[in-house]
Amino acid sequence: WVIISSFKENSEIYGNAFALPTVLNFKNYQEAWRGANVAVSLFNSIFYCVVAIAVILLIASMVSYVLARVKPSKLMYAYFSLGIMIPLHAVIIPLNIIYKQMGILNTRAGIIIAFIVSNVSFSIFVLTAFMKGIPGALEEAARIDGCGRVRMFFTIVPISKSALATAGTLAFVNCWNDLLLSLAITTTADLRTLNLAVYNLRAQYVSDYGVITAGITIMVIPALLIYMLFQEQIIKGMVSGAVKG
Repeated sequence: WVIISSFKENSEIYGNAFALPTVLNFKNYQEAWRGANVAVSLFNSIFYCVVAIAVILLIASMVSYVLARVKPSKLMYAYFSLGIMIPLHAVIIPLNIIYKQMGILNTRAGIIIAFIVSNVSFSIFVLTAFMKGIPGALEEAARIDGCGRVRMFFTIVPISKSALATAGTLAFVNCWNDLLLSLAITTTADLRTLNLAVYNLRAQYVSDYGVITAGITIMVIPALLIYMLFQEQIIKGMVSGAVKG
């Protein structure tokens, strides 16, 4: 419905919302591209997501390896899992206070750190469950060959690529769809994410739903592409790793 509406005039959307457009109207995409400043906001979203996911997977995989293979601890596992249970709305005010004191409010680093903090707990939850199922014979063979902990870690990480793809894709979707953190942390247009820029179309074009749905369609495409590229690894990780434990 969103894609169909993005090619319609407002009169067609109000007149017959579920009918196909009589004429494909690409003007909505032109207006959305200019109004949401898509060139800048799309770059911002991609940059924030790529950097945040790289750091999330590095931290989560190291923590998960320790919790699953080196020093199993139900207490520490529960501690890290608590981050999943805390609603994001509960940390907005303290996050703003801390950011202001640190001087990173309304900065790229501030947004990236917020994305990392809000997604690392779930990634640890997924990766730990997967790493617990890796056969111990692999580590025993590595020890016989003289592998240390660091080398052993980088040997196990490639085995966990399906779980990494699952955690990374879910983290990407969360970061890409984020509106609340970006709205609370950023105030300047050149730092806005694509989601926030599309949201602002609502204020600029109050009743122009053709432009709004065009902006939403632009925003949805990257997430669909990521899932299509990694769908095999995601499904494998969800059924073999994320369900365990």
